[in-house]
Formats: sequence, structure tokens, C-alpha cells
Amino acid sequence: MKRSFDRARQGSQAGPRRCQPTGRYRYVRIRWRLLFALIDSVGCQLWRIGSAIGAALPWGPRSQADDPRSILLVQLDHLGDAVLTAGVLPALRRRFPRARIEVLAAPWNHQVFAACPEVDRLHVSRINRFTRGFRAGWIAATFWWGWKLRRERFDLAIDVRGEFPLALILWLAGAHRRLGWDCGGGGFLLTDRAHYVPGRPEIESRLALLAEVGVEPDPGLMCREPWFDAGPDARRCIDDLLDGLGKPSQPLFVLHIGAGTQAKRWQAERWRELLGRIIVEHNAKVVLIGAGDERPWAAAITGGLAWPGAHDWTGRLNLVETAALIERACVFVGADSGPAHLAAAVGTPAVVLFSGTNRVNQWRPWGRRVVVLRHDVACSPCHRQTCPWMEHPCMSGLTALAVSRAIQALRASSPGTKHAGLGDFDPATDPPGREAVLRTTISSARNLG
Repeated sequence: MKRSFDRARQGSQAGPRRCQPTGRYRYVRIRWRLLFALIDSVGCQLWRIGSAIGAALPWGPRSQADDPRSILLVQLDHLGDAVLTAGVLPALRRRFPRARIEVLAAPWNHQVFAACPEVDRLHVSRINRFTRGFRAGWIAATFWWGWKLRRERFDLAIDVRGEFPLALILWLAGAHRRLGWDCGGGGFLLTDRAHYVPGRPEIESRLALLAEVGVEPDPGLMCREPWFDAGPDARRCIDDLLDGLGKPSQPLFVLHIGAGTQAKRWQAERWRELLGRIIVEHNAKVVLIGAGDERPWAAAITGGLAWPGAHDWTGRLNLVETAALIERACVFVGADSGPAHLAAAVGTPAVVLFSGTNRVNQWRPWGRRVVVLRHDVACSPCHRQTCPWMEHPCMSGLTALAVSRAIQALRASSPGTKHAGLGDFDPATDPPGREAVLRTTISSARNLG
């Protein structure tokens, strides 16, 4: 195993790695491209035979609905994808104001759509292909949801992601029109297909997909204006929680310390240094957020000690409460994950730490005040969930000093924000007093423990 990693390292150091072209299919692994090429080849032939038989029957083929009264949107993948999809729902509603819009979502993203006024009904698939950990039964669940939704008799069904199992759900549901991508396999199951452009920003891809059914882009969204509303209940809850965190005049920073995969996670010691810098340089209160199973990671960052001005809220908030908290922050810092997209969606200045797994231009959060930090490595984009290198170079190459500078630049450029005027912090040129204050703050946290 070690020798194979060493060979890969030597190859990556020899020069930039070129991603294999995906051709018609967007899958990275060649085995999936070959599999779906075979499925599509056989499926197209069977579809032609079935269509010929159907046309010869007395009732003929089913007509398509140009003015749908019922629309199904399928979004079973990640939280960040759901946040981006929420941004295009108002345009879909304006195009079809009388239609009933329903969404098939997953447990981890359904609250996004529950908060959208455009959604009339929500279905939650608790077992699907994107369930982490134990995923047995997702194939059966695909067929079960297809047949369950069939009774709703949808006029239009939309697969935002573009994958064969999702196209199968649309077809099994019996929707008159089935809209999806030409890149995920199962295109013969669709009536309308959009051409997928690799590397295009995901918001623009969603708008290109909906353009196939006459949906015009929202001008505000194209200008990267905020589009997600957490709602008054979530805001009241967060206001009550923040009342006990010290002076209201102190700036609030929110740090999302987790990540969807190990490959996107920043090291605990880097988070620890950044936490100290924020407390010292901005006289701020800092809230750490993350999933419930990330509490040990928060403890690793703080050393299990009580830091002055730092508060661990991992596992404490639901999704809309998280959005309301981020909305109250002067700056959000987090990895390339769902909460970073939430920060852009509510308009909070954000510093996003990108690993080498994905393409930045395609997956960066869609907001006006978003700074993406990334350390370029030869093996990017790798599309891995775990990094094979012990030093994790794409994330270890991001320093707390670089993040601190990005934060100061954001605060200086944000309208209505009083900047502390500290400038860039560089231990090599700055007075030694501030570095000493930083060390003292970290030491104080240890002593408090």
C-alpha cells in the first residue's frame, strides 16, 4: 500500500495531473461510464420497441403537459446541492404559478425545502443511495418511491442531479414530462434532456436545466443576492441563545469545524490557532457549529478547555437555526460543505476552505462576499472521500494566518462594518506584543481548563 502511494506521489510531483475526459457521462470512474453506456445502449433499443408498440395501441402515447399543474423535484443528495436548488425555486414558481410543487428530499436536506414557500408538499426518503454508513435497501427504496409517487400523477418531474436511479424514479412515477441531464445514464427514460457542461457553476447548471421548460433566470439570483430565509421562529430562537453570550456589541464569528468527508477537513491545530487569532484580533465571540457526531472534533480543537469568548454549539441547532445563526454573524468560516452554501444564501461574508477534491469554479458558494482559499496540489481534483497522504497537503497548505488575512479583508470591505484597522497579521513584521497576546490567550484557555 505504501509503495503504491509513493508511486502516485512521484507521478503527481512530475507535473499536473490531467483529469480523464468524461465524454458523454459525468462520472469520474471509467467503470461507471462503461456501465451506463451499456445500459443506455440496451435501454434505447428496448425503448424504441416499446414506443412502437405503444403507438400502435388504440389510446396511443401519452401527451406531454405544456402547462403542468403538478411538479415533482427530486433532490436526494447533499445539503449544499439542496441550498443551491432552493435558489432557483422562485423562478420555477413564477413560470408555473398555478402548479403544485412537491419535492422528494433526504433527511439531511429536507429542512431546506421545508423552509421554501414555493414547496407545497415534501416527501422524505430516509433510505437512498446517498445515505452514509449503512445503505442496504436503497435499490428497493428507489422502486418503492417510484411506485408510491405514481398515484400523484405528476405532469412534470425534474431530476436536478442527473443519475440513473433518479431518472428511474421519474419514469416509475409516471410523470408526463421527465426532465434531467444527458450525462448520468438513463437518458432514454426522460422526455426532456439538458446538455451538461463540465465545470460550470452549479447554480447556472440548474438554471440551464429549467430553461428546457421555459423558466427564466431570477435577476437577483444571477447577481448573487441572498435567497434563503430562515424564518422568524429560527431567528427568535437564535436571538434568545445569543443573549447569554456576552456583550451584544462584540462581533460574532461562526466557525463550521466539520466537513462532509475526511478529505475536506481542516486540521484541529489550524482551527485552534485561528480561534485564538479571532478572539485576540477582533475581540469577538465565536460559536463553533457542526453535526452532533463532531463534538469530539470540537473538543480536539479546544483541547476540552473553556476558551474565553468561544462557545461549542456542535449538534445543538437544526438546519434553519444554523442558517439564522450564520445570518447574525459578521463572518463565517468553514470547509467546502453545506453550511458554507447556507452562508452565501443568507448573505453573510464567508471564508471557505476548499480541499483538492472538487473544482472551485463549479462548487464554490454562490454569493457576493465569498472568499475561497485553496492550496493547489497536483492531484486535484481527486474526488476522494479520504486523502491517501498522511500530511493531507491540500488542507495542511492552508494556514491560519491566510484565513485571518481573508477575514480582515472581508470585514474591511463589508458595508456598515467597523474595521478594527489591525491590517494583515504577519509574525515576521508585526510588533511582538500582538503575537504575545495571542499566545497568552491560548495559555489562558488551558489554565481555565
